Amino acid sequence: MTRHVSVVLATLVLAAPAVAARGQTADELVAKNIQAKGGLEKLRAIQSIKQTGRVSIQGIEGKQTLYAKRPNMLRQEINLKGQVVIMAFDGKTPWMINPLLGAVAPISMSGPPADMIRDQSSFDGPLIDYKDRGSVLELVGLETLGTRKVHHLKLTDKNRQLQHVYLDAETFLETKLTTQNELGQTFEQELSDFRDIEGIKIPFTIRTLANGIQQGQITVESVEFNVKIDDGIFRMPR
Repeated sequence: MTRHVSVVLATLVLAAPAVAARGQTADELVAKNIQAKGGLEKLRAIQSIKQTGRVSIQGIEGKQTLYAKRPNMLRQEINLKGQVVIMAFDGKTPWMINPLLGAVAPISMSGPPADMIRDQSSFDGPLIDYKDRGSVLELVGLETLGTRKVHHLKLTDKNRQLQHVYLDAETFLETKLTTQNELGQTFEQELSDFRDIEGIKIPFTIRTLANGIQQGQITVESVEFNVKIDDGIFRMPR
């Protein structure tokens, strides 16, 4: 720990003038992020989403269909080589069907995979209404990610789980989301190619990494808002 103190202090000294000059707090950055994505009114008007796309998982190509519905229901279907993997959350129970692992019957999920699908099920993402969920948001500072300047935000939820959110300094859109589980494993989502769908900015390329190694990529093909979705598809079959 101590051998990194000088580096940390130097980083803070360099970052402080940039943050101070822009005069932006964590909440001001959240407000700019919401506005960049289309504004709170338009985002609140969305009650459900259906998204389709292509997926590549460790070199295997397939199709993905995702259903999401307020307040926190999620279902993802991935068709790989004719076999359909389903991961879903009905607001209470995360579950899956994974024939690739021999699980042809639905099973409830636990541990890090369950935590991950719960996090992803938040309809409005990690920043909107974070205070109402009992989370604490901190502005870490202005950093460089690849060739881009980003605002690094640290979000701590009521269960003390950490999530790092990186907003592009020019567009204020999310460019990376990072979480770490209790086993010390780091999971990242890199978001890019944002496009305008009915006034809402949607990332059309999503890369997923575990401990710095790419696990897969989703290339979005279509996005539909406010489609009729039966709540039953989110519940684990008996």
